[in-house]
Amino acid sequence: MSAPLLRELPGAAGQMAERLRARSLSAGRAQFRQSGTLRNLGSRRWMRFSARQWMDLAGCNFDWRARVGPLGLVQVQDSLVEGHPTGAVNVLGIVPLARADASAQLLKGELMRYLAELPWCPDAILSNPALQWETVDDRRLRVSASLGDATGAIVVTHDGEGLPLAIAGQRPAKEGQTFVEREWHGSFADWRDFDGRWIPQSGRVWWIVDGAPFDVWRGRIAQWQAPPG
Repeated sequence: MSAPLLRELPGAAGQMAERLRARSLSAGRAQFRQSGTLRNLGSRRWMRFSARQWMDLAGCNFDWRARVGPLGLVQVQDSLVEGHPTGAVNVLGIVPLARADASAQLLKGELMRYLAELPWCPDAILSNPALQWETVDDRRLRVSASLGDATGAIVVTHDGEGLPLAIAGQRPAKEGQTFVEREWHGSFADWRDFDGRWIPQSGRVWWIVDGAPFDVWRGRIAQWQAPPG
């Protein structure tokens, strides 16, 4: 762990890095598998999924690819790579069902996803120079990052000793052909040791719709691998 980098962070952010056993590395990716259930905003139908994901620890890059539904015939990609956001759904990787065109709203949303999932890539807390940290109060931190004209930001709620428990922010939600800014939340639980890091094994994501939570993702992490180094 790099002491100079820790000193550049607000106290609670440095405490979080220590609690998650983060390491300062110059490059690399955290890689892991996920499984669980998901559904579209407004839908009652839950679908099982299995996914693979990587997250870059030195830049705001990630790639999530999932197989969804019966036999995993539906494939979903959600990614942000070198400033290019992607949101796509297809059958067998060939027949497109839906695709979100690149836009400032999609870019903001993917930036926010990267920030929200930092507990699954804790080395990025120390290693990613794009992250800007601010203390909100004794239990909350704000972390933000910018790419082009888009800025994403979330508020992380921790337990007072650096363990992140939940995230929240105003994220663009795809509704039909447009994006609508909605209150967006996530939570983490079931912390385990993976490759020397302290990683949450389960999570939940929901939007606030008409004043009430609407869950869209419930999943578990498996086969988490730290970046080499």
